[in-house]
Amino acid sequence: MSEDSIRINARLSGEDARRFADLQALEGSATNVIREAVREYHLKRIKPRRNAFEIMTASGFIGCGAGPADLSTDTDRHLSEALRKKYPQHFDDQAE
Repeated sequence: MSEDSIRINARLSGEDARRFADLQALEGSATNVIREAVREYHLKRIKPRRNAFEIMTASGFIGCGAGPADLSTDTDRHLSEALRKKYPQHFDDQAE
């Protein structure tokens, strides 16, 4: 048995035993029944973890703003232009 496999010992009775036997006849082996049951149960119970990019994209935050295509690479120039438009008196005084 490898490190990423485990051996399971379980006792079923009554309806559970009958259901398992029905599934085993359909699937061909107890291992296949348990493997598929664990996969389905895991999908229903465990929520996949999303990374920050997926969360921000799903929320609509990424891509919600507008701006020049080169904003991330030419930040200084764009910031200077925005400040010059907003506060022209400060830039005009420095030019003198």
